[in-house]
Amino acid sequence: MKQKNIEVYRDNRYILGIVKGLASIIISGNEYKLTCHPYEPCLYITDKRGRTTAVHNSFDPVAVFERFQEGRTVTSITGFEYTAEDFCRMVDYAANMTDIQIDEAEKIFGDRTKHQKAMPENKKKEKLWEENNIRAESGMIIKNDPFFDLIHRYPDSVIDFCLVMNEHREATGYHSHWAALTAACNRLFVDDNETIWHYNVGKADAMEISTEELFASEDKSGDLNYRMAFLSPPHTNSYQDEDFDRMNAVLFPNGTKDLEVYKWTTDWSEYFDDGHEWWGTLCLTVYDKSLDRFVVIMASATD
Repeated sequence: MKQKNIEVYRDNRYILGIVKGLASIIISGNEYKLTCHPYEPCLYITDKRGRTTAVHNSFDPVAVFERFQEGRTVTSITGFEYTAEDFCRMVDYAANMTDIQIDEAEKIFGDRTKHQKAMPENKKKEKLWEENNIRAESGMIIKNDPFFDLIHRYPDSVIDFCLVMNEHREATGYHSHWAALTAACNRLFVDDNETIWHYNVGKADAMEISTEELFASEDKSGDLNYRMAFLSPPHTNSYQDEDFDRMNAVLFPNGTKDLEVYKWTTDWSEYFDDGHEWWGTLCLTVYDKSLDRFVVIMASATD
């Protein structure tokens, strides 16, 4: 008997459903099979090449699909309440990471409030959460780089920079940039486990832009761009184009031919509220293939 295909959720980026009897998700045209291990429990995300990511302490996809079809939500072991869209975003973030805990995959949601009926975490879960945060901090964030010595010479700059190592086996465009942005937010928006600016990276969206657009000249009559953010903050400075070029020569020491750039929306964090008033906001992720790392660039300021 021919098995009926079932569509559970669809938007501009995702299609979630049952295809030939198997749970699947299509992410920007790329299909992944979703299976589970019933005893861990573990969600397996497998691409067309057979590469699999294991999301530990996660969901049985068929079971959650049934709830989504009924218009209900599901709650993870950590207490996050998921809609179908949330589930898609979590899978998107986790795919291609090989092995990840649900705690770490849920970092894509920022500091979003957990469900009121969250399960209490035992000591093992608390230890796991701590270890994951340490790994994400030490394994992805680059703290020692010549760039940081240089940028300290520009104290009037309002741009925030974060350097992030690529943790994926290969850079995969939008998905890898999203993971780098999430790591940067965990670094820049949280201090000693206290949130400085509330955020939800799950609501962020992006488009790829050219390196020419990244380094475009300053146009004070147009939208805020990278050069303008450095040269013309709300409180003026004396920086010149030569300073901007010097900074980027250190930031991208192998030149710009190997750069991949994404420009992100800015309606997903309090960080950008000041800039929305009038000056502007900026959120960019730049992948340098020659160094296998990302540069995350953010700016938002007011008078």
